[in-house]
Amino acid sequence: MTLLERQDQLAAIAGYLAEAGQGHGRLVFVAGEAGVGKSSFVSRAVADAGRAAQVAQGSCDGAATPAPLGPLVEMLADLPSDLWPDGASRHEVFGRLLAELRRADRPPYLLVIEDLHWADEATLDLVRFLARRIHSCRALVIVTYRAEDAPAGQGLRLLLGDMASATGTRRIDLPPLTPAAVAALVEQQSGLDPAMPRLDTQRLFEVTGGNAFFVTEALSASTGQVPSTVRDAVMARVARVDEDAQRALEVVALAGSRAETALLADLLAHGLAAIDEPLERGLLQRADDAIVFRHELARLAVADTVPAGRGIHVHRRLLAALEARGADPARLAHHAEEAHDDTAVLRHAPVAAARAAELGAHQEAVRQYRRALRHADGLDPAAEADLVWALGYECYLTDRIDEAIEMTTRARELWAGLNESIRVGDAWRCLSRLSWFAGRNDEAESQARAAIDLLEGTDGVELARAFSNRAQLRMLSSDLAGTQEWARRTLEVVERLPAGILREEIRAHALNNLGAMEITAGDLDRGTAMLQESLAVARSADLHEHVARAFCNLAACAVVQRRHDEAKHHLHEGIDYCLDRDLDSWTQYLRGVLAKFLLDAGEVARARVEAEAILHRSDIAAINAMEPTIVLAQLDSRAGSPGAHRHLDVAARLADGMQEIQRVAPTTVARCEAAWIAGDEAAAARLAADVWPVAVAADCPWNRGSIATWLGPDVEVDVATLAPPYALERAGEWEAAASLWADLDSPFEQALALARSGRRAAMSSAIACFERLGAQAAADRTRVLLRTRGWPVPRSTASARHPDGLTARESEVHALLVQGLSDAEIAEHLVISRRTAEHHVASILAKTGVSSRRELLGTPGDV
Repeated sequence: MTLLERQDQLAAIAGYLAEAGQGHGRLVFVAGEAGVGKSSFVSRAVADAGRAAQVAQGSCDGAATPAPLGPLVEMLADLPSDLWPDGASRHEVFGRLLAELRRADRPPYLLVIEDLHWADEATLDLVRFLARRIHSCRALVIVTYRAEDAPAGQGLRLLLGDMASATGTRRIDLPPLTPAAVAALVEQQSGLDPAMPRLDTQRLFEVTGGNAFFVTEALSASTGQVPSTVRDAVMARVARVDEDAQRALEVVALAGSRAETALLADLLAHGLAAIDEPLERGLLQRADDAIVFRHELARLAVADTVPAGRGIHVHRRLLAALEARGADPARLAHHAEEAHDDTAVLRHAPVAAARAAELGAHQEAVRQYRRALRHADGLDPAAEADLVWALGYECYLTDRIDEAIEMTTRARELWAGLNESIRVGDAWRCLSRLSWFAGRNDEAESQARAAIDLLEGTDGVELARAFSNRAQLRMLSSDLAGTQEWARRTLEVVERLPAGILREEIRAHALNNLGAMEITAGDLDRGTAMLQESLAVARSADLHEHVARAFCNLAACAVVQRRHDEAKHHLHEGIDYCLDRDLDSWTQYLRGVLAKFLLDAGEVARARVEAEAILHRSDIAAINAMEPTIVLAQLDSRAGSPGAHRHLDVAARLADGMQEIQRVAPTTVARCEAAWIAGDEAAAARLAADVWPVAVAADCPWNRGSIATWLGPDVEVDVATLAPPYALERAGEWEAAASLWADLDSPFEQALALARSGRRAAMSSAIACFERLGAQAAADRTRVLLRTRGWPVPRSTASARHPDGLTARESEVHALLVQGLSDAEIAEHLVISRRTAEHHVASILAKTGVSSRRELLGTPGDV
């Protein structure tokens, strides 16, 4: 069949390949619905490239829980043999691949990754890694995916949003065929088979919607009728081959996205001759040393029609043959499950999970451990405990805290039944950490004590972990003396442990706790040195969780203390690290800190987008919901939006469960701000007074200061114990405080200090600053204060608060636009009509002076 209506897109690919040859690489996302012709498009692009490029192709497998980096594994045959040496880490492999793509002594590479909607997390990370660096490579990377299979909030959608404005990324959309193209295909088929009854072209277009695969399958069925579904079209073609060929098609379909020729030779009753007719009729095609369906839709249609009993039999034969060949454990686990072979599932799924975790594909690890658990009936208690413990840890890493608690509790109960007191104690320690993530600090403290009660006197790894867990809880409560004492006890045990990764893990954990606490208490140099040492230890030992924790604490401390340049650096590096390794618990935490950073820096539209994106997840841990909830509460109360009280109530409830000054103080500040904006300064003073004893007891000048500034004049405060800008505010030096806030790049706090100064010029300046930030309610409150003093009130400058003249709503739309969202997605996100979203987009393009969305996506905007 002729490739119709794709010439412009193919020309674009040719142009990108030419640019790659000049050292300006491109990564092109090719999007289209299932069956629209993405694979045919890629095949033509590869053929057109000819010898002008070195081609390597791989595809993501939708037939099973995918093996990590499956497409890269497929490409290895066409890449240098030393690209993936034995024992190399994933990031070493990524680095070697990048170096190869930058070589100038060979033609440019054309890499193809198909069906990214089925990608494992490690493959998504590979694409992200390449997208950020491709502009300096001599390579064109084509990545295909189904737009309908990239739901908001999922890995692919997040990747597309992250990469929308990357320098070297481009996007090509493949639309369905037009009625004219469908008519041309009908005419072409009529010329090839004059005896075929002529189809109603318009009816064919209406039923197929111009889907290229559906159209060609309907034409190939040669029935003269328009089938109602793709499955009907495929099965009409299958019915025309003999029975041996039909059985062979079933084996190929159940084998997965690729069926190796040697594998089929062993499995097919009549040998490879059984696939000759399907190959001749175009149902199957060759792909190097494998046989594949022409399209995944066809494979699924055939697989879905295989009777249950015959399907189980085929999967058992596939499993046996693949086991004999030493196939990938993820593939073996899939066939074992489909074969209803519990023993084989338990043999392969945990191995697949462990391999996935080692490669940083923790989402795949969760899926494989869950698979194993589905088949664990009758497993002995010790083995079951190990299995649920492993699943619990992977759930913890991927922000599935409720499931992690359930699995860890189950492991603890099983070990208790086996009188494994050390494992029980370690489980209590782990549950303490999980309870903290869930926002239940009382439980976390009692579980931490239970762990130590069981482990005291054992002097091993588990005791050191339990001590360090207590140090962590003390650090999180801003208790300097408690942190130092428990960290000292931890390090004493560590010194007696044998050298090895477990010793380094606990040392990294203890140094992290100490460093974060020292910074919080005011010793920046000492604390930073400890945190950096913790980070170095964790990185050298490839301890994912502990590297993530170091970035979280470095970034969070910098944001609280308004060290914005350092915060930006740690946030960038930390989020990249966590995204690359499926560390969702810490990715979400850092994104919350990022939202706070953006709010403090005055980037209110982006702060809202970040906060709302985090809270859009239904299963987010309480600790990760805390920061974005406060950010939205402050944005809404400052702007006068009706949602402020709802967010404030949620934040207060979360803070009550956590009982930490680092959660209580920001929540209280948000409530005090809201009270001040409402004109109730007495209420603000009462709210601050209620938590003042907690603030005084905590070793944290910044959080203590944020509360002190709202206290009434009757409360005695030692200003020497407050962070500098708050000390100035408490001393009544409002304009000096505002100047310091300006130096700290904190425009709202600057405006608030000016507004509370009681000086006419300062208050007038505050109004303009508030309005530039979209804080209309705060500006209106300041106007009221001016009027009560009988002073003139400045006119509103709200329309000029954005440098391009965007309104507050347009600023929100702009922030979503630069993430690559469509008009429909923007409308859904902001709860507005699609037509309204389209009007906002048109206005933004006009005001920013760009001619297209693509040009807008090329403008800088990342933190």
